Amino acid sequence: MDKNKICEAMYALPGAVVVRRRKPLLTPFLLLVGGVIVLLPLFTGRPALTADLHSAALLVGALLALCGLVLLLARLFDRTGVPYYTAGRCRLRYEELRFGRGVRETVAARVDAGDLAGLDALPRAQVPEIAVALYRSPDGRFVAMQAFEYVDLEYRPLTGLRVCRAGE
Repeated sequence: MDKNKICEAMYALPGAVVVRRRKPLLTPFLLLVGGVIVLLPLFTGRPALTADLHSAALLVGALLALCGLVLLLARLFDRTGVPYYTAGRCRLRYEELRFGRGVRETVAARVDAGDLAGLDALPRAQVPEIAVALYRSPDGRFVAMQAFEYVDLEYRPLTGLRVCRAGE
């Protein structure tokens, strides 16, 4: 399953229904600031901590700041982004539904029909041979789904991408 191909197909929908947005920068920024806050008192000139606590604070602060900086830079220069549903003004959530081989035709028919409620009603499998990759808005007004079959150690498309919007 290639989530990037599904996202590219959604980005190509007419009317810019789904656009690519940068991943949120808040979490990496907070990690960086938290690391700096932990490190700041260590370099003020007053040794208020024991040597062991000083070393531990230095290690934790440096790790937090380094992780925050790396994540912040990665998100700033990331080209993939996340799908954003413009009509609902929300980010689309990725989900994966997994089924056994016995329901292959049923899953394919329900994906082609856009029957998400019918897919949710099917029994799940511990060892999936059929998987449905779907992106949906939190309010359920937009759903993009595609079924895949596990063959020769990879997931191959079983159906085409089906996009369902409220009112269709």
